[in-house]
Formats: sequence, structure tokens, C-alpha cells
Amino acid sequence: MKELDCPKCPASPMDQKTVDGVAIDECPRCGGRWYDLGELGRSMKDPYRFQKAAEGGGVIKPRPGSALCPHCAKTMINGGLINEFLRVDLCQGCRGMWLDKNETGLVGRLLQA
Repeated sequence: MKELDCPKCPASPMDQKTVDGVAIDECPRCGGRWYDLGELGRSMKDPYRFQKAAEGGGVIKPRPGSALCPHCAKTMINGGLINEFLRVDLCQGCRGMWLDKNETGLVGRLLQA
């Protein structure tokens, strides 16, 4: 398996860990997490509710980002996930998603609201 660098911490390799049965990559420096396509939904307590909330597969009010995708090395877009205030980075190539530390928990709380 190819080692992935953190999109936010240059030259900082991420550690692979299992969260709720899903293998994800996490930066040991900043605590952010990289989710390959579909992994974020599978890691939620209610995957169906997440799928319904994130229909369309894109982000809300996208704008150019500055983070590079750890797989494609393309600049990702930044936009809202579930609502416009929870900003995440999305790769338009591989459809992977970067969430800063604690944003995964915010996704769960927004789904329960």
C-alpha cells in the first residue's frame, strides 16, 4: 500500500487506522483524516442517513482550495458537507475527502440534528 502524505502538513506521512471497521488515513501531526470514496459514509453510525444528506456527491458552495489530494496530487476544492458551514476538501479526480480534526464528529452531530 502506498504511503500517503497529509494534504495539510507537507511531507508528513499519514498513519492507516481502522475506525468503526473502515480503514482510513490519519495525520499524526494535525489529526485530520483522509477518506477514500465511500469510506466516510461507511464510518458513520447511520450510513443511510449520511447518504441521503450527502446526495449529489459534491460539496455546497465550492471554491478553489489549497490542499493537494494525497492520491492524485491535484488541488482539491473546498466546500460545505451537509451544510455550507462545515467546510471540507474534496478531490474532483478520485472523489476522496479530507476532514480536519474533529470534523468527522461534527458530521455525526449534524446528521442527528
